[in-house]
Amino acid sequence: VYVQFVIDKEGNVTDAKVVRSPDKLLSAAALEHVKKMPKWKPGMQNGRPVKVRMVSPMAFRIANR
Repeated sequence: VYVQFVIDKEGNVTDAKVVRSPDKLLSAAALEHVKKMPKWKPGMQNGRPVKVRMVSPMAFRIANR
């Protein structure tokens, strides 16, 4: 699952969306995980904090029952 999101100037995760996924349930789990992330260190440009767009791959291990 690939999730795109923005780290804003304060380090908050915003605008999270799934850009590639094999399954809707995995998409929902990935978005839930991203939305619960703690603050990040914001990007810096010319000594000032700036927004940064990120794309993060997430792998899931599914156990057979």
